[in-house]
Amino acid sequence: MLITLAIIIIFAGCMLAACWTDMTSMTIPNWISLVLLAGFFVVSPFVWQGWDVFGTHLLVGGIFFLAGIGMFALGWMGGGDAKLLAATSLWWVWSDIVIYLVFTTLAGGVLALGLMLGRKYFPASILKIDWLYRLFKDEKRMPYGLALAFGALMTLPRSDIYQFATAIT
Repeated sequence: MLITLAIIIIFAGCMLAACWTDMTSMTIPNWISLVLLAGFFVVSPFVWQGWDVFGTHLLVGGIFFLAGIGMFALGWMGGGDAKLLAATSLWWVWSDIVIYLVFTTLAGGVLALGLMLGRKYFPASILKIDWLYRLFKDEKRMPYGLALAFGALMTLPRSDIYQFATAIT
């Protein structure tokens, strides 16, 4: 029960913080990815399923770290988004990453469509809040942390680590 609560607090708290900071400032602070990273290593001994599963988590996280670096280098993703992708992916095994990518991609598409429509149809006069103005008037940036957070929060209850944690309590 306590480990499940710890997973929810650490993971969901970081995702909600990433969502809020990216939406309001178009940045994701490093501390969020670092807390996710540290949180995984704190939680792991309590949901231990063996070295093979632990290795899978490390492999998935490592691959998506490299993918994030590549997407950042190509200008497809911001640095904060790339770090959040890597830190979040560390929590998943292969079956979880598929679910995460599906939810994140769908959320990213809805976000992009919403931003395109908002940027075209919201008159500047109604956008009195600074962050809202930046969100809809910055034609080149998209707070993809929102999509990453949505995908992560939708994946967590279905994830191997969460299912194991709830089963042992």
